[in-house]
Amino acid sequence: MRLGTAPITAHRAQRLAVALIVLAGSAGLRATTSAPAGATAGVGTATVAGAPRAEAHTGTEFRLVRTVDGHLVVQRQALPAGPRGGAAATATATASSGGWEPDAPVRAQTDPDEPLQWGLGASGFPQAWPTTTGQGVIVAVVDTGVRKTHEDLAGNVLPGTDFVAPGGDGSNDQNGHGTHVAGIIAALRNGKGGVGGAPSVKILPVRVLDASGSGYTSDVAQGIVWAADHGARVINLSLGGPSPAAAMQQAIQYANSKNASVVVAAGNNGQAGNPVMYPAAYPEAISVGAVDSNYQHASFSETGSYVDLSAPGVNILSTWGTSDNAYAWATGTSMATPFVSAAAALVLSQTPSLSPPQLAARLEATAKDLGAPGTDPVYGYGLVEPSSALVHTAGTQGAGYWVVGANGRVVGLGGAHFYGDLSHSFVFSPTVAAARTTTGHGYWLATADGHVAAFGDAHNYGDAHTVHLNGGIVAMAATVTGRGYWLMGSDGGVFSYGDARFYGSTGGMHLNAPALDLAPTANGKGYWFVAADGGVFCFGNASFHGSTGGMQLWQPVTSMTAATSGSGYWLVARDGGIFTFSVPFRGSLAPSASPGVRIRALPNSAGYYILTADGNVHSYSAAKWYGSASGMIGAPAVDLMLAG
Repeated sequence: MRLGTAPITAHRAQRLAVALIVLAGSAGLRATTSAPAGATAGVGTATVAGAPRAEAHTGTEFRLVRTVDGHLVVQRQALPAGPRGGAAATATATASSGGWEPDAPVRAQTDPDEPLQWGLGASGFPQAWPTTTGQGVIVAVVDTGVRKTHEDLAGNVLPGTDFVAPGGDGSNDQNGHGTHVAGIIAALRNGKGGVGGAPSVKILPVRVLDASGSGYTSDVAQGIVWAADHGARVINLSLGGPSPAAAMQQAIQYANSKNASVVVAAGNNGQAGNPVMYPAAYPEAISVGAVDSNYQHASFSETGSYVDLSAPGVNILSTWGTSDNAYAWATGTSMATPFVSAAAALVLSQTPSLSPPQLAARLEATAKDLGAPGTDPVYGYGLVEPSSALVHTAGTQGAGYWVVGANGRVVGLGGAHFYGDLSHSFVFSPTVAAARTTTGHGYWLATADGHVAAFGDAHNYGDAHTVHLNGGIVAMAATVTGRGYWLMGSDGGVFSYGDARFYGSTGGMHLNAPALDLAPTANGKGYWFVAADGGVFCFGNASFHGSTGGMQLWQPVTSMTAATSGSGYWLVARDGGIFTFSVPFRGSLAPSASPGVRIRALPNSAGYYILTADGNVHSYSAAKWYGSASGMIGAPAVDLMLAG
């Protein structure tokens, strides 16, 4: 990425260049089907399924026969000599002589260059396609334009807009880069060229970069806003520069508010000072670094705490904009970014209700961990894997829940499976909090003295039992990856383990009331916690929406839960009263002899549950009731985990 010289004008103060495309001169353009060295590494995943079986049936014929119970079964036999056998037999032969037909081989349909597209197999895109190919999702490519007449994109490109030459529809790609990015996302499976990661999405071209691959911050910001206003659910930015711009961040925030996720290249200056790149560094964007076919970090790819995900970015074959049948290999974080955009489109096609923070959390939680365990500044959360992200959407939101008692007993209701508990273990202090893993196939239990016990697929990343605690542990929350967790003490001290990052606490400060519950933001880059007086404390990217601190309450607050969009949160008081801040009120607990102890919102924020100390679970709005644990725990209930 290079910073150009900008005209001295108020609205075009900074010039941006597209992320560097590493091509060996004109050799990057495909004249034959030969790939550059290393481009075919890892292509073993593209082996045609079923070929050995087709060979096993060579020289046979088959027919369908209906059994006495009405089922159809296949019968096979060797081809006979004569008119129906020998070389004259073809798959187009008519059924005769008892319905026997030649058994001809069939193969999985692929485009001719698909075996050269190592990045598709490396990220598991083919495994995702039986579930969805991205239908119903619009992806905006804010770039050099997209050649709409290209043989591998024609029909998948919508009318867009042109901020370089106003009046155009975004299809005038004089550079080629934007068409390359679009092909990685949405090249058609049509027997020509290759195939995109989400071949059924529609591309919305927004031209903001000229023939040299350069443009202005103002045009990029305007392009983001235009794309969000015209139906894009994903906005791909394979561009950037080293200088921040408040207007750019504001445009991304606006896109998020319109339910559009913004995916940005991390930058190609990893060997040239590794400067922080924008807009990749803005927390509202999904920043993407590049790996090679050996899953190793590409040396040019920039690193930093803002890197969220990694994707294939070395020797990537895709469409090119110089003609309707041009293809090219290219290298850079520009190429890695559209793989993540395609993955995002697949997930949204299956689960369109996901907000941008929810989508980012889903992709990060299901990424393949690379490098140091957990998130790191080189690979972020790891290699994007859309097939894994789709697997994790298979369950129904709110498909069950676990109720946890102070004696360490866990009761699963609905689809929540039991993986073990502490009810038969000797512990020195009561169980006070719990958190489930990302998969829902395990959970952690935390005791007041800081011990953590792991069950199912949960791993123990450490605990606070050897730490001098100013106040006992009262709350626990897991990271979006399930590879770490936070513990919180009653003084507001926060302890982080695994890939959980510390964003701040009130440990050592004087609180008007003890802290009681902790809620992480959707992408895990911050958290809220609430005290008994309803005071809310925000850390990291958690935004303050209000509190009851300083108000006269009938009963103390006992718990909080946040909307996954980060737009607000709910508090519940001991008497079941609900306080809402920038989120809708969905009902409160009727006066009850048993106090409310936890509130937990559905992943889509369309409803919530309130757990009372007697083990009863109360559901509101879209939250489905699966029963209560009253009489099953043998101790006061202390926490509730959702299984969906």
